[in-house]
Amino acid sequence: MTATDEQRPAFVSLGTVVLDELRRPLLPPQYNVPGGSATFSVMGARLVAGEKRAAEIGCIIMAGNDFPQHTVDHYHSWGVSLVIRTDPTRPSTRGLLEYHDKNFGSKTFRYTTPLVRAAPADLPTSFLGAAAFHLLAQPAELRSQVEELIYLRCKEPLSSLTLGRPLLVWEPAPPFCRRDTKSAHLEAAQLVDVFSPNHLELLAFFYDEIPEFDRRTIEACARTFLDHGIGSDGKGTLVVRAGEHGCLVASPSIDGLYQWVRAFDCSVVDATGAGNTFLGAFTFAMAGCGKDPIESARMANIAATFALEQVGLPNLQQSLGSEERWNGSQFRDRLETYLLNETGRCT
Repeated sequence: MTATDEQRPAFVSLGTVVLDELRRPLLPPQYNVPGGSATFSVMGARLVAGEKRAAEIGCIIMAGNDFPQHTVDHYHSWGVSLVIRTDPTRPSTRGLLEYHDKNFGSKTFRYTTPLVRAAPADLPTSFLGAAAFHLLAQPAELRSQVEELIYLRCKEPLSSLTLGRPLLVWEPAPPFCRRDTKSAHLEAAQLVDVFSPNHLELLAFFYDEIPEFDRRTIEACARTFLDHGIGSDGKGTLVVRAGEHGCLVASPSIDGLYQWVRAFDCSVVDATGAGNTFLGAFTFAMAGCGKDPIESARMANIAATFALEQVGLPNLQQSLGSEERWNGSQFRDRLETYLLNETGRCT
């Protein structure tokens, strides 16, 4: 589906769309594999939205002169609102993802062409009016993106609409999560509603050598961000993604400040993109479904499992007259199984 000015999505990602080259031991290389933070976050939102609400998800591709049509068709198959900005003077953003063992445990990534990421000015009017945005940036970039986004939403034709402030969910850029950038991240977190590092990124703000996983240590680090305040009112949410340990949801609105949400047991092949998938699902659950942060984290935990089960993106199977399946499973079925074990109820 192509976005129109009448369709304002519930979710838009300002992350990256990357064409990956995958190299794995004993296997031929794969080319033009869809990847990047925007790809996986859009997929996470799409899992929660389901087929009927797929058009409420906005996906923007900053394509170069070599972006393959079959890859465009892959995004179209999800039914999301798709916008493609093509620059014929440059190549598409490409990366090399190289796995160094057959279990996909050790891997390296590097960009092989210049990185091009969508900015708020690249968004069509419909996308600018979205209810929520996923942002992956270092603090200075985040500040610039938020200021530009709010400015553009205040201009015509959106200024004539009662949009309110969008939900802003910030995923910090991993290379910038260091002790010497902690202050900058503390300040920037006041610009967003949700700040979500993974547990290693959070610990990197406080330790030169990352300690072993310990809930109390992570809660103590999280408390620093809560005390400084997340969001303009200081009452925003910190979500610490911790892989097989689940996630920590921390906010002044939670009784006791902290709640750990357990992970869903699943087969793990490759964790690439799982964090982005989590945040796309989390953001859509809050903005598109009206869920609170803890409920959203539960849905996001389930969405992330679909990114873990294979190298690359999960396979979407659609059958006329039946529920869609990803990797042969229905998102709703997996969520209900999880909720019955977690809370004793289905929602």
